[in-house]
Amino acid sequence: MSSIFFERVKILKSNKLLLITLISLVIIGSIILVNYLSFSDIEEVIINQLKENQLIKTEHIASQTENHILQVKDELITLSKFPVMETFDITKCNDNMKLVHEKIEGKIDSLIRVDKAGNVVECSSPSFSDYLGMNIQNKDYFKIPKETSEPFIAGSVNQGSNLQIIVSAPLFETTKYTPYPNFVGEFKGTLLSIVELNKLYDLYFHPIIRTGENYFLLIDMSSKETILKSSQLEDYSELENNYNNLLKKGGLDTISHFEGFGETIITSSDIYLGSETWRLILLTPLDNVGKEIRIMQRRHLFSLGFVIVVITTIFFFIFSLYKSKEKVQMELDKTNVTLEKLGINIGTEEDKYTLADISLDAGKVYLVKEDDENHAHELFISSLNRGFAGLGVVREDPRAIKKRYNLHKTSFVWLTYTRVEGIPCENNIENLSKLISEFVKKSEKSVILLDRLDYLLTENQFEDILKNIHALKDLATQHDCIIILSVNPELIQESHLKAIEAETIDLYGKHLKKKVELSELELNILKYINENNVINKLVSYKDITINFKITKPTTRVKISNLQNIGLLQVEQKGRFKSIKITSSGRRIIS
Repeated sequence: MSSIFFERVKILKSNKLLLITLISLVIIGSIILVNYLSFSDIEEVIINQLKENQLIKTEHIASQTENHILQVKDELITLSKFPVMETFDITKCNDNMKLVHEKIEGKIDSLIRVDKAGNVVECSSPSFSDYLGMNIQNKDYFKIPKETSEPFIAGSVNQGSNLQIIVSAPLFETTKYTPYPNFVGEFKGTLLSIVELNKLYDLYFHPIIRTGENYFLLIDMSSKETILKSSQLEDYSELENNYNNLLKKGGLDTISHFEGFGETIITSSDIYLGSETWRLILLTPLDNVGKEIRIMQRRHLFSLGFVIVVITTIFFFIFSLYKSKEKVQMELDKTNVTLEKLGINIGTEEDKYTLADISLDAGKVYLVKEDDENHAHELFISSLNRGFAGLGVVREDPRAIKKRYNLHKTSFVWLTYTRVEGIPCENNIENLSKLISEFVKKSEKSVILLDRLDYLLTENQFEDILKNIHALKDLATQHDCIIILSVNPELIQESHLKAIEAETIDLYGKHLKKKVELSELELNILKYINENNVINKLVSYKDITINFKITKPTTRVKISNLQNIGLLQVEQKGRFKSIKITSSGRRIIS
């Protein structure tokens, strides 16, 4: 039992990604557990969030209201600086602010002009026609601008049943524009703009305050008078003791018991209007937001449940990958046993042997139409020289091949019925394909030689051969291995050969011929070199020049061209350069 446990630990250690994922799951699970244990406190967290949101809303209303009034003041100052106020022509009180807003765009929607004696002489709207003829010389919004030459804001002025804010700015006689304050010339009166509190409510209070959920109170901090309020609330004078108790406990921005509402979220923000300070107080009884609290609780629960589902899914996915890894490992172990049982080792040769004139690319299946020169063997050995682990499936006695090429670690399977001790023997294409697949999957990089397809065709159905060639092609692509097939074209049907050519790269056949276009001189040079090589006679550049009666530069160009396309090899032997034809060259002239 302990050995099995340690084996599993070993497998886990070998997969760092799996280990990191499992650790991450443990950490996330711990966080979820802590959240679950503290879930009883979530209502308090939600209430605090609601309080923070309400404080932001309260400050937003106060800020927007204050900015509106200040912008009206700034616009009024700008208008008061124009040299000839009479050009505004607001005497008709026809609610036409077009002339005003041609001068300045902004918050002003009414104008009243007062002369230097305090008489209202002009207005911009029929709503203020009652002001015409009225004398306001004793009103602060006339006296203070006259005395200080500064604008003035008079908050909470009663006009009938409406509450208004009056903003005023002084006017001076002048003939040219001067920066404010404008003291050039005689005092000519004041320019007033009236802002209805109901309009401010519609603009800034109404979009945020929810009827039946929260309530507001706007009070003048100097007079303690109520300016605006929700209908559900009493005037400040009736609730002053309640507010004072809250102030003693630490302020209005709190969650506390409020008379008539129970536990209530209370927030406040001040509005500064000239010399006056107003305070906006917003109240939200917790009973009114219980539904919202429950909704947020459900959201938290849903989020928690969703995370748990995701983590559980990931855990089972990782677990399935782990089980799959174990299964693959078992298959690999089984494969290793199969290969070892047959005496097939996966190893790379250390020494260099023969070198073919073509270097094969991994991930492809090559076809060699074999003759007596063992081109397929040369390509196989050349790949071994590049560090590929090799498996040869050959018709010739593997012991002879190993001896010929001095191979020690390369494995072979003998294509024969006869069972030979110490040598794997097989001629069934399905079994061979399985062995090749296992060898390739077990190797980091490999080269496979499948010799004498024509022999296999005598022992297997062509459909089975072609099906397994398809499988080998997929195997080569997936595992970047090299597969070399050899066949004697004279021993198989032409249609079978064409089907095999369609799935492979024909090294010395039509693929090579399509790429090479040789002149008659180049073909004759190849034939001349081949004839001499056959009798083991070395050929030099000088021999080519003399035999074909061409110049030395022409000889060098032709030999270089044939060498570049892999049809010739040039070897340096001291001061003598020996020219040899390659396997590809022999194929071209055959």
